[in-house]
Amino acid sequence: MSGFPLALVVEDGRFKPANAVTLSRGLLIAPIFALLWAGHSTLALGLYGVAAATDVADGWLARRFQQASAFGAQLDAVVDNLFSVAILGFLALAYPGLVARQWLASAVLFGAPLVYLAISWLLTRRVLMFHVWSAKVGAALLFCLWPAIAVTGWQGWLWLSAGLVGLSRLEQVILIARGGRDLNAAHGFARLP
Repeated sequence: MSGFPLALVVEDGRFKPANAVTLSRGLLIAPIFALLWAGHSTLALGLYGVAAATDVADGWLARRFQQASAFGAQLDAVVDNLFSVAILGFLALAYPGLVARQWLASAVLFGAPLVYLAISWLLTRRVLMFHVWSAKVGAALLFCLWPAIAVTGWQGWLWLSAGLVGLSRLEQVILIARGGRDLNAAHGFARLP
């Protein structure tokens, strides 16, 4: 078994359903954009819901089949970041003018993670993706952002998400500055070994 796509879903000669589900999230980005460009925003939002749900499903599958791995976690982080950037495009197409009107919130929401990755690399020579609670809640809020705006009509969800994601990235920088390297730390002020 060889080849690039196959290598993403097969580890140690075993098929990993969690990796396939993770990869599907990334592959659904293009059809979502296509539906938005074609003016089918309701269908795009429905497909987006399916894609966002894969973020929960892949972790469950990895635990269920006892196939969690460092590679799977990295694949999930890469696809999550790609999907997160795509959310900016989805919002810009679904709500023309929203990103321009709320440019500061958009810059914090979508720029803070990139700035954090750069700081993480500069301080540790590694990209550290901590699983602190604020990051989990921030990711959930980001993935629910488009549906929340669609259901409630309240565009303030963008500011709420930006505030939480910005504070989460700050918490993670503080954790790194304190010498923290445990990716599973509960929060940025956890006791260091």
